Amino acid sequence: MSSIVFDKVDFHYSKPFCDVFTGVDLVIDTDWRTALVARNGRGKTTLLRLIAGDARPTRGHLEADLTALIFPYDPPSPAAATRSVIRAAVAPFDAWALRMTELSEDPSEEAIERYGEIASRFEEAGGYEIDSRIEREVAALGLDAEILERPFTTLSGGEQTRALIAGLFLSPGAFPLIDEPTNHLDMAGRSLLADYLSRKNGFIVASHDRALLDACVDYVVAIERSGISVIHGNYSTWREQRDRTEEHERRRRENLEREVSQLRKASGARRQGATKKEREKRGAADKGFIGHRAAKQMKRAIEIERRVERRLEEKEGLLPNWEKDRSLKLEARADGPTIVLTVNNLRLTLEDRALVDNLSFTLRRGDRIVLTGPNGCGKSTLLDAIAGESLAGPFSTGGTVSRPAHLRCCRSFQLPVWNHGSLAEVLERAGIDETRFRQMLGVLDVDREVFDHPLETLSQGQLKKVDLARSLMDPADLLIWDEPMNFIDVLSRERIEEAILAGEPTLLIVEHDRAFVDRVATEVIALG
Repeated sequence: MSSIVFDKVDFHYSKPFCDVFTGVDLVIDTDWRTALVARNGRGKTTLLRLIAGDARPTRGHLEADLTALIFPYDPPSPAAATRSVIRAAVAPFDAWALRMTELSEDPSEEAIERYGEIASRFEEAGGYEIDSRIEREVAALGLDAEILERPFTTLSGGEQTRALIAGLFLSPGAFPLIDEPTNHLDMAGRSLLADYLSRKNGFIVASHDRALLDACVDYVVAIERSGISVIHGNYSTWREQRDRTEEHERRRRENLEREVSQLRKASGARRQGATKKEREKRGAADKGFIGHRAAKQMKRAIEIERRVERRLEEKEGLLPNWEKDRSLKLEARADGPTIVLTVNNLRLTLEDRALVDNLSFTLRRGDRIVLTGPNGCGKSTLLDAIAGESLAGPFSTGGTVSRPAHLRCCRSFQLPVWNHGSLAEVLERAGIDETRFRQMLGVLDVDREVFDHPLETLSQGQLKKVDLARSLMDPADLLIWDEPMNFIDVLSRERIEEAILAGEPTLLIVEHDRAFVDRVATEVIALG
């Protein structure tokens, strides 16, 4: 057992300047199954990079006597067979084996000595057992053994994710740091990953999937507005504790606001009285006496105002994790059509393979239909076909999709449309009012500093929120969202869920977050 220790750690990025952490004190046991949670842009990935040694504190001390491996990582030879990609993630077994073969053909003493050194390293790293261990790990992650012989690049995103995570846990003595593993996993893949991680010890996973975190972690590290906290338990344990804290802070804030309101009223009354006395002085015989009383009252009024300001500063300091409660509104058009979409016997074919066959459903105003299914079954392409967009690649369709004339449809995509350049300039080109867009981002808990940095420097979660805000700028008859919760922090997910339930917009969604689907869907259509 060892510990990761942060001692008064500060960290900031220089270009562009971005202050991330100040005075962090934190201890994480490397035997824990640890969840890392935070709102988007609060520094989850940066914290993992600090632990891995890919970034260094700008001040303070970080002790982490371990070999940390971060997911996601780029395999050195992605075109190689998947087995070789996983082997390379553990140690350079293939390179060692090739070199040993070369040295075995050289009878010189130097070659024999070098062969012995490499053979020793090969054995210590588990080279003679690595293939059987790989097969056990990929099976535990729900992957067929046949994928090991396929080129890594031919695997789906979800298959690649699970293969790379297997590599993390095969490395002897390594401490896995897993950053957003669920973004390319379907529901079944997420469930398999949660079960897999629940049987491991010693890792940190940064994820926004509530079901996964509840299933596989026993500690939660939360990056809050005021600092970093640690609790023993899973996500639900942390959320219940946070809810209690928020309720306590809400009541304290209400008391503060009542107290400040009373002080302001008292201050205003005294100022008003002092002003009245000053006017009385003009017609009074004894101007000195009345003027003295007016000045005295004005002095008291000013002192009360100062007390108000001091009290505000004092009380604000007592509410360190208070997050302003701003509700998100997703309002459907009141005059929209009753039947928004009719799909009849829709068929989607890739070359000679039917991805979707004989699909029929009707989407009415206020319905929220969620499409689920395994990775690679054509969900995103199906959304393109339903939206009436031309399909890229060797796809063909059959059946009919009927939409009312002049249907207003807005989309949010897996990959954000806006991902480069200045946000202000992008909004200007799109003809979107910047003030309204800032307000929408504020509700989604995106700091206004995003306007000061190029879009390509934002976190994936911030970019995803920008794309959601883009799709919500005007009321629509139909919102089509493709995996909208990817990279979105859990607290924002819950706010979006509340907005959907309150506003009842008409939605067609592809999503794999089980908690989200269970809460908002009026109908689930399973594909594949």
